[in-house]
Amino acid sequence: MSNVTSHYGSGGIVERILSAVPDARAGSLAAQQLYPFDQLHGRELIATQDHAARLAPSAGDRVLDIGSGIGGPARFLAETYGCSVDGVDLTQAFVEASRRLTELCGLGDKVRFHEADATRLPFADDTFDAAICFYVGMNIADKAAVIGQAWRVLKPKARLVWTEAVLADGEPYYPLPWAVSAAVSHLVDRETLKVLFASAGFQVDDVIDETGDHVELALKRANSGIVPSPAQQQANAIVLGAEFVQRRKNYISSLSEGKLASLAIIASKPA
Repeated sequence: MSNVTSHYGSGGIVERILSAVPDARAGSLAAQQLYPFDQLHGRELIATQDHAARLAPSAGDRVLDIGSGIGGPARFLAETYGCSVDGVDLTQAFVEASRRLTELCGLGDKVRFHEADATRLPFADDTFDAAICFYVGMNIADKAAVIGQAWRVLKPKARLVWTEAVLADGEPYYPLPWAVSAAVSHLVDRETLKVLFASAGFQVDDVIDETGDHVELALKRANSGIVPSPAQQQANAIVLGAEFVQRRKNYISSLSEGKLASLAIIASKPA
């Protein structure tokens, strides 16, 4: 786990983000102002919107975000649907930043963050009405333990949306956003991932291949001349490091050449 925290952890996260947000003022920051900077996963806000719509939680629901990063999807869910969200992350710097940003947005009563290991979630059985896990699995060696924990803390009939890059045909190009080399990357193929959910007791309701969506979006942005603004580059560097542009290119190349695929697993806990 130390590889994960050292790969992602850095100080000054909140200050860097606030310096990148136009007209950011303490006490009047809206969650929407952070969306260009805090959705640090594949397809960013577009993906968050798509996957949140698949869950469509009610205002009374309690949602778990496994690997919550700096809290963007959790804040989006709370702001958009009115639900309460608990985020867990292994990286202390992320948890601290998530809490500060959430308080600045006035969502502290809806969203809580916990520094915790996802293989040992600090919650009772049958606690949550829904869960998300966005692009965390590539950093998880013991995926079975995390998926098993998700099953344990979800209520019967609860749904889980889990997105992950998987092996397809050949070795991907490194460094990638989540790993500098294959030695610290925990990729599996799609069939292995599906079996892990079924073995944990989940019903796999759908497997959505989002590879084309990722590549199409990247090509659309490239053809339109759209590039990340200096502010977005600054925010993305929090997670991806100074080389994030090349890491992103390697990821898109690996997808477009069929070396990787991007999947969304929609699963539910049987009644």
